[in-house]
Amino acid sequence: MPAFQQKLDSIIARTNRKLIESNQIPPKKTDRGILVGDVLIASDGPIKNLYKNNHLVYTEVSLNVVAIKLANLLARNYYTTDMHKLYNADQRYGKWFHESQFLRAKYEKSLSNKEFDKADVFWARYCESKERALGAKRAVESLLNS
Repeated sequence: MPAFQQKLDSIIARTNRKLIESNQIPPKKTDRGILVGDVLIASDGPIKNLYKNNHLVYTEVSLNVVAIKLANLLARNYYTTDMHKLYNADQRYGKWFHESQFLRAKYEKSLSNKEFDKADVFWARYCESKERALGAKRAVESLLNS
């Protein structure tokens, strides 16, 4: 076995031990997505959808860490209001992040078209959306750490 594969196997084993020690279910890659217990995390581009027993439970989750956390809670049948708060915080993050990316693209297009006044407006709106996305991400992280 090549040294690289041995190192990779060692990292995977160590990560799985840490997950188990922290009461997390280790994820398994399948042809349909990532399986955490009986919860499937299916990627649709940058977003994830969570299915429990082939029933859609959460849609358009933006952050991987949120998808894994929700999948673990669902797989362990821990239904709490904190899950709903975490999902809503992730949705706010996704909204602001996608808006910031859209505005950044509009800014770039305006610059290439030499429409500098429009570009200034798009840049200002992009900066605001980016700050809101960062704030929403901090809110998600605080929920994950609580």
